[in-house]
Amino acid sequence: GVMLFVYGALMTTVPMFAAYFFAAKVLKLSVFNSLGSICGGMTSTPALGTLIHVAGTEDVAAAYAATYPIALVAVVFAAQFIIILF
Repeated sequence: GVMLFVYGALMTTVPMFAAYFFAAKVLKLSVFNSLGSICGGMTSTPALGTLIHVAGTEDVAAAYAATYPIALVAVVFAAQFIIILF
């Protein structure tokens, strides 16, 4: 019921916040590059469009393009791995 929604929300938001702070503090990326990388990691093209509109520049697309292919392949492998395990 409700707890499944809470778990899903936590599984979505916690890695995004962790990735943002890792990119901002450890890798010293700018805010927009950090957010572009997170959009690529989520494989969320609509979020990239919104980020480009808010940033006023298409420079954030480079960070998105760097992470998107890796995330897409990881999603496919993770789905196969979950099928094998369960």
